[in-house]
Amino acid sequence: MIIGNPHASFAYYLPTAPLIPDNWHYTQPDAVATLIALNGNHWRKIFTIMAKISAVGEDWRGYRDQVLLKQNELICIGGTELMANAKIHLIAGQVAVKCLGLTMSTSDIRAQHLTAQNKSITAMTLPSSQVQHCLLTPYLDYRQYPNQLIALTRQHLAVPLSLQQDAAAKCCDQMPLSQV
Repeated sequence: MIIGNPHASFAYYLPTAPLIPDNWHYTQPDAVATLIALNGNHWRKIFTIMAKISAVGEDWRGYRDQVLLKQNELICIGGTELMANAKIHLIAGQVAVKCLGLTMSTSDIRAQHLTAQNKSITAMTLPSSQVQHCLLTPYLDYRQYPNQLIALTRQHLAVPLSLQQDAAAKCCDQMPLSQV
């Protein structure tokens, strides 16, 4: 199930869908507000975290209420493959990781682990030239995805992939593989 713009550059992968009313469409001016009203605080938190990550500036509230899902984001529920049009993939939680069939060990040299407040995200390098970022993240809940980790995610997404790969290569050249 896809919720949002199917041509979006950000794809968020989640295990469960919100309730969606009949005749709802992501382009409606109050699309996100309608889903929040129907689904409650849990989905308000999910949409807020998405907006904090996706917003270009600091006005995540306005972004959530007016722009989210309309242009640059989609939610893929129970996806079994990465969305072809997306450049940035945020896979939220272990259930979504399993649905996509992704596996990785802690010593995988294609991965970069970013940590804040004892919570972490893993940035993976995938063979596809279409993918700019693929992040394995906690589920989109404040207990699992605190503001410091949101800030780290935004910072990571702001750095061009080529610079991240150079930094990872330097890191891997300097450390034995068992420590990477």
